[in-house]
Order: sequence, then structure tokens, then C-alpha cells
Amino acid sequence: MNPHDESRLAEHRHAFLRHLPRRVETLGRRLHRFLQDGWDINGLALMHEDALHLGQACQRHGLDEAGEHFLRLHALLDETLQQQALPSPETGERLWHLVEDIGHAVPMASEAPTPGMAPPRPQQGSGRAETPPANYWRRWSEDAPPATATEVGEATAPPPQAEPAKPAKPAEPPHIAAGPRHGPAPTPTPKPTAAAPAKPAAPPAPAAPPAPAAAAEPPPVTPGTRVYHLTEHGPLSLELDQRLEAAGYEVELLESAEELHELLGALPARLALVDAAFSDQLDAIGATVRDARTRSSQPIQLVALSAADDITLRLNAQRAGVDLLLVEPNAAEVLRRLAVLLSPGGGEPFRVLVVEDDRNQALFAEGILRNAGMQTEVVLDPLDVLEALHRFNPDLILMDLHMPHANGIELTVLIRDQDPFLHTPIVFLSGEADADRQFDALEAGGDDFITKPVRPKHLIAAVQNRVTRHRAMQARPARRSGRNPETGLLHRSELLESLHGVVAGASAASPGGLLFLEVESVNLLRDRLGLTALEQLLAGVGKLVGERAGQVPATRFGDGSFLVLDTERDEVGLEAFATQLRNALVQHPFTMQGHPLRLRVSVGICAFRHCFHDAGDLLNAAERMAREARTSDRGYKRFEPAQPTEAAREAALVKQIREAIALNSLELLYQPVVAVAGSDDSQYQVLLRLRDANGKLLPAAEVVPLAERGDFILDIDRWVLQASMKLVRDRRAEGRPLRLFVTQSPLTLADAGQATWLKAELVAHDVPGTSMVIELRMEDAVIHAATIRQFCDAMVADGVQFCLSQFESSPDTERLFDELPLGFVKLARKYTATALTPAMRDELKVLIDRAHRRGLEVIGHGVEDAQAAATLWMSGIDFIQGNLVQQADRDMDFDFQQAVL
Repeated sequence: MNPHDESRLAEHRHAFLRHLPRRVETLGRRLHRFLQDGWDINGLALMHEDALHLGQACQRHGLDEAGEHFLRLHALLDETLQQQALPSPETGERLWHLVEDIGHAVPMASEAPTPGMAPPRPQQGSGRAETPPANYWRRWSEDAPPATATEVGEATAPPPQAEPAKPAKPAEPPHIAAGPRHGPAPTPTPKPTAAAPAKPAAPPAPAAPPAPAAAAEPPPVTPGTRVYHLTEHGPLSLELDQRLEAAGYEVELLESAEELHELLGALPARLALVDAAFSDQLDAIGATVRDARTRSSQPIQLVALSAADDITLRLNAQRAGVDLLLVEPNAAEVLRRLAVLLSPGGGEPFRVLVVEDDRNQALFAEGILRNAGMQTEVVLDPLDVLEALHRFNPDLILMDLHMPHANGIELTVLIRDQDPFLHTPIVFLSGEADADRQFDALEAGGDDFITKPVRPKHLIAAVQNRVTRHRAMQARPARRSGRNPETGLLHRSELLESLHGVVAGASAASPGGLLFLEVESVNLLRDRLGLTALEQLLAGVGKLVGERAGQVPATRFGDGSFLVLDTERDEVGLEAFATQLRNALVQHPFTMQGHPLRLRVSVGICAFRHCFHDAGDLLNAAERMAREARTSDRGYKRFEPAQPTEAAREAALVKQIREAIALNSLELLYQPVVAVAGSDDSQYQVLLRLRDANGKLLPAAEVVPLAERGDFILDIDRWVLQASMKLVRDRRAEGRPLRLFVTQSPLTLADAGQATWLKAELVAHDVPGTSMVIELRMEDAVIHAATIRQFCDAMVADGVQFCLSQFESSPDTERLFDELPLGFVKLARKYTATALTPAMRDELKVLIDRAHRRGLEVIGHGVEDAQAAATLWMSGIDFIQGNLVQQADRDMDFDFQQAVL
């Protein structure tokens, strides 16, 4: 072997060894999921293929022991698949043992925890169970995604990179009852050692095969379809990753074209997805994919995303061999197009009907097309064409011109009279050289005319191009006129077109308005139900909206929003109509996956008489009213333009807030948070105040909404954090440590740089993270769960704790417990009232007990009298805060040692 070949072989071996730990971890993680959630025959087939590839690669690179274990795993999976039955508990245990053996045999570096992975929270109370952190068993540094990978993502910074480390012991698969795969997997229990996958405590019971998915457009892909995503970690990328995984894809995140080259060389994928940031590398990426295709037994599709439409980019993509270029797409469009591209239905052979009276000529054309992978049927008698059309349903008709009984032109006219085949491509294949006769064939409805003799390559290309365009046109959603017969809703573009006309002609005397109906917490519903079930639910919502709207135009506007365009009612009538529609939705007993489901719906109302500049302004106002209606008891809010005096006051207040930030003149008050059983720990709630021009102290409730709308809430929240850290630093220097509860806006936590900034400030102030508790409202956490979780997971390693305020019993309670690394919850004010009904007291006890079982401390907030405090104490409360203890003040002189309830 010459030195060049030796060097190249060494490079390949190094690349394989670098990626092998991640491949092993993915294999173990997939098996772990099957043991917990139930077996998936498609996933087993993917494991079967991976085991063979990895076993052969290990043997090529001298890892004989690992290769032998991989091939044993492949053989066992092959035996299971041949039986066409789900694995028995004994087989499941054997599979797990083989993965254990692989974990021992694969050479890896010394084990290290994943950078940024959340360690267990400090114990807040004795005798309470500690909740293991999310993804605790995902210990490969390069493979551990940001926590938001399971959410519908917002913007985030890329995760830190490190060399792959030795795998931790995968979680012990629990003994579970048989059943289909539904919802999130239970959180596994961590083990103290980290050598190899742990042996199951008991063989897992076999799970029933998954229930067949309901028919949906586009058709679902085969679960386990491998996707290599060359990602820039933007908001679209994160949402795509989450939705791809939810749809059943196996997604591997890559950060360079070189990494894609290495992985495709070691283990081919079904799809390479390239973000817009890598557009300038499409030539090299295309060459990598073409090379991988020559070695793969399955097709590999190359899909590229683009942030802007540019003819140069389109040409470069075409030259690079990109199969699909998506310009300025949203996640839903990408998912739909990928499903069409990759689904089994999308790969059906082209069906060609050959109409030719000469048997030899017909068999010649049929042979060429069959060898190209197409399905064909030959019609020798022209009078049999119509019957064959309806039976065979071809994608294209290859038509001869001169035939007895009926020529090709006559047949084409008859075919075009059949509505189902009005747009089916018809290509004439004939020896006719007369240009006028060829023109007659095209004028009758033919799409192309090919003269004999024809090269096979020419015939195949002509047929493939025509059929590909025809299928693409069929897959493209056609504009519909009128109402959908199933839901009664108009097509979105049709209603928006009407809305533009109404807004353009509106005056101050115009009746009517637009209702914006929004189903709340759609992201959480998507995570809980899955994309297919969510679409079924929203289809049911749309049908109910269509029924209740009657003849009033209505449409589905977004994922969970609907528009109703009423041109007759006045504003009072619009409010009554909004109430009627909302009540119908929130009271309807929807059923999903066998369980009842009640929806929360808010409605924004915008009357046309306000004369909006255009339809876009009206839509923005209506959507904003729907968001603000979430906190309204009525569930709807009507748009009212700001009055001149109110607008002037608001503008003056915004100016004062900005000046206060610049001059460092915002004020803070402090209210003690007291342990009911007594404690030496000093802890206070930090309360923001602003002194207006008249010397009046304004509460945060008047300042924060203006700051959020004015896009400077980040400056205020950072000012409060810096002031709090300075106070903690000074008190620590005096030997009087304390903990501060600091409220932050969800918009601040969504800022991509906030976690990095806070980490740096903690270091600069020499303040431990345990002295800071970030507080956020439960309603904000429900709406912004993805970005909040990302921030929380980034800060837990620094000891920062988190508190959920306005906490109450709701369908989202357990979800928030699972997703956020909470240390405290503050009860909603309704639980701290003086007199609680027996039902409310029972609800309070259950809520506190649920929090305690999760290892959380519970705070009674806004306690004003002793009776309310006594009720909370008997219910098991941990802390009390409110005027009963002490009013908020600038001083921090409360005696915590003597404070016992």
C-alpha cells in the first residue's frame, strides 16, 4: 500500500472512530425508547441496517470485538424481522445485553458530563424526592442537543462542542404494560455508575404495534428515516428539528460540510438537509452526496433552504444536484415538501399507458419504460382506451397517431372530455413527419410530439419530466372557491382577498369587523398529541367554527387561529357573536386519543369603523387583542385606539422609563419570604418601582407592559438583576448572605444572549447562582415554554433556581413540572383569599402535595390576614409572603430567626 492510500485509510479510520460513540449512543437511545414506549417495526428495521453497517465498518478498521457484537445484534434483529412479529420480553433483554457488550467494546475517551447539561437541583427540603434533570442520560457532548430541541424552537446559540466522551450507563428500561406508543416517555431513573448500559430490572413486556395513523396530507414518512441536518441553529432550524423528530425522523445535527462528508461516508442517510447559511458550499456538498449515492443501496435526497430568492443560487443548486430548493420557507411547508419527497407514496413508480396498434412498436416502448422503473400497460385496440384509463389511472399517455378505428387525435379529444384526465399529459410518439399534422395533434390536446425513431434516453427523459411536473402540480394545494364541504370554511386566500376589499372601502360609519379566534397553548398541544393528532383536533375546531359562523365567512388563518369576517354586526353585536363562538369552542367536549379535552380560546375583535391603513394593520391589531384577551375573564377583547390624552401619557411614561434606565434611577423595594417553620435564611422578593413626574411610585404592572411593547424590557430586567447582584455581593461581604426572588419577562429570557450575559455578571459580581431565584408567571411559562426552558437549562449548572408564580391547578401543571427545572412555586392569589370553599381547600392541598412530590417548595403569595395564613399552613405551605408578614420596603431589616408562624 502506497503512503497516500495509507494516509487516506488513517483519515477514514480517525473519522469513523470520532463518530462511532455517537452512533452507539443513538443505537442505545433508540432501543431504550422502544423498551419504554413500545416496539416500532420500522425503527427495528433501521436498527437492523445500522448494526450491519457499523459491524462491517468496525471490522474494516480493526475493531473486531465491537464488530462481532454489532453483527450478533444484526443477526438477532434479522431473526426478529423474519418472524414478522414484535420482540418478546426475552428478545428485548437479549438486545439490551448486546448493546451493553457494544458499550464495553467501543473505544472511547474518558467520561465527561455534557457541557451545559443541567445537574440535579440542590435539595430544597428534607424528605422530598429529587427530580432528575432532563436528558440526564444523554452524556455524549457532541450529541446532547439544547433543551429546546423538543420544543417548537426559538432563536438560540449553538451548543458548545467537545470531543465525544464515553457513554454513561443508559437508563434502566422499566417494566411496562403492552400498548401503543403515545405521548412523552416516562423520565428514567439515573444510575450512579457509567460503564455500560444497565441490565433491565425486569424484561419489558411486549408492546402492541402502533395504531395506524389517520389519513393526512401529506402522507407520513417511514418512522426512523435518517436525516443529516447541516444546521445554523436558527429559529427555523430548531423548529424544523423538533417537528421532524415529532414526525418520526431520526435527525442528526451537523455543523460543517466536512462532518457531513465523514458521516455520509460511514453511514448513509435518506436525506441531507442544508440550511441557508451553507449556500456557498453547495458545490462541495453536492459532490459529497453524489459520492455517497454510488455506495448506498437507497436513494439519498439533497434538500437546501434559502433565505432569499436568487437566480444565481438556483443555478448553483441545480448544478450541485440539489433535489429540492425551498426559498423563504416556514417549518410547515418544509415538513410537507419533505413528506412528499420521502414518503413511500411520493416514490411510487410512474404509470404510463401506451396506446399503439403495432405490437412490436408497443413492446419496444414498453420495454424502454419498464427498464427505467416505470409501470406500463399497453392498449392495442384504440376503442379500449377509455376503459383502460379508468382502470389503470395513468400518469401519462403515450399515444400513436395513425391507428385503425380511431386515430390518436380523435382519442385525445375524447380523453380531454373526461374530467379526471383533463390535465393528464399526452405525448404523441409517431413516425408522422408532416408539421401540420403534428400541430393538429397538439391543438387537440397533446402535450408533446416525438417523432420515430426515438432514442431510449430521449423517450425516458420526455416521460419522466412530464410526469414529475404533473405530480408536482397535483401535490400543490389548489386554490378553492366557495366553502370547504367538510368544515364550511373558506380558503384562506379567498377570505383575505375579501378582507382587503372591505378595509380599503371602510369608513367611520362602516358596520362589521374581524374576529380573531386563537386556540391557546398550541405548541404544548403539539408536543402532547403529536402533529397528526393536533391536525385532527384543529380540523374539528374548524368544523365547529364553520358550523357556528353559518353564512358569515370564516377561515383557518394559522396553526391554531381562525378568522371570521362579519360585515353586518355593530360592535355590540360583534362582542355577542365572539362570546357565542368562544363558548361553543371552550364547552365542546373534544376527544383525543380516547381522553376528553377542553380547549382554551381567546378572541380579538376589530371593528372596520376604525379605518385601518390596510388589512395587515387590522390583522396585527386583532391578533394583539386575542393575546391580551388571555388574561381577561370574558376571554375576548375589543380593539380601541389610544385616545390622544392616553397616548400622550403613555409616550411621556415611556420617556420617563428610558431616562430612569439611563440615569440609574429606577427603584427597588423588598418583601420578605418567610419559612413557616422558621429559618435563618434571609430571602426577599425584589419589586420594581418607578417614580413618575409627580413623585408617585408606579408599580411594575404599569412599567413592564410599556417596556415590552417598546422593546426595551431587556434593559429593565438586566438593570434589576445587576442591582440585585450588587446587593447580594455587599451583604455577603458583611457576612449576611441572602437569596433574592427576581421577576423576569419571558421576552428577556427569550433573548439568545441572556444566559451568557447572566453567567458573566455572576462571575463579575462574585455572586453564587444559588443566591438568585428567577421568577416567571405560569401563564408566560405556558406560552413561551420553549425559550424559557432553554434559558433555564443553561443556568441550572450555575446554581440559579427558578420559581413559577401565579401557580394554579391546570392541564399544563404536570407538563411544566416535567419541562422546567423549578425549585419553587408561588400560589395564585385565589388560594390566599381569606375564605376558601371546601372544594378550593381540597384543590389547594392536592396542588401543594403535587409540588412536594416533585421536590418543590411552595410559597403562599399575597397573604393579608391570619386566617388565610392558617389555611395555608394547614395545607402544607413552606413559605409565606405578603403584608401580613411585612409590607414591601426599601430596608431589609426583617428578623427571619424570630419569624415563626
